[in-house]
Amino acid sequence: MRAPRKVHVLQKAEPHFRPERDPIGVHPRRVPRTADEQDTCATTVQRQMIPGKPPRASSAPRLPHAFRGLWFTWLSGAVVVVVAFGIALWLTSPVEAPPGVTILANATVSDTTGLMAAVQTAGLRGTSDVKGAIEGLKRIDDQRVTITGWAVDKTASSSSLTIIAFAAGRHAMTAVTSGPRKDIAQMFGLSDASTRYVSFEATLACSPSQNLIVVAVTADRTYSQFRSLICP
Repeated sequence: MRAPRKVHVLQKAEPHFRPERDPIGVHPRRVPRTADEQDTCATTVQRQMIPGKPPRASSAPRLPHAFRGLWFTWLSGAVVVVVAFGIALWLTSPVEAPPGVTILANATVSDTTGLMAAVQTAGLRGTSDVKGAIEGLKRIDDQRVTITGWAVDKTASSSSLTIIAFAAGRHAMTAVTSGPRKDIAQMFGLSDASTRYVSFEATLACSPSQNLIVVAVTADRTYSQFRSLICP
């Protein structure tokens, strides 16, 4: 008698799902990180790269937003312009004239008698320590003449002198000695440094054949008269 035949019954297996994983071949969509998440991630990476060492901060400090604005450029330019204007004004400002020069320039001087009265009013006194000479008179046009020369105070040779000229009784020019003259230094036995302000050159109003009276005035209220001249 045959043994009963075993019948194998196949059981239907239920499918296994893995909800924690995505299907094969499908990549999850990346969600952009926020700014805070990016900073946190960068800090974490730095700490992993250098264990036990805090992240190094940037050595260059960031400028405030106000300094990076356009108004800062305008403000800097305005400050530069104001400073440059002040320097130019200081450099070009006229030098204060010695006492008595303004009074003498406003006087009428047509001859030696008029000059004596004018210098007394201005409080000036004559001196033999002031030496000078007119070296050139050259006509420019019908009304103007160029005058060149030198003047020096032997007792205070490092100071500038004021040159005042009168033509036909009226004030025609006021100039200041400014250039050096080595020959004058040798003539009076002075050093080159002490004769830095000796020569002068200027333009004055003078018609042909008019009398020309020229005076050199020092800062110590002394003066000396050049020889009388005739305008060319």
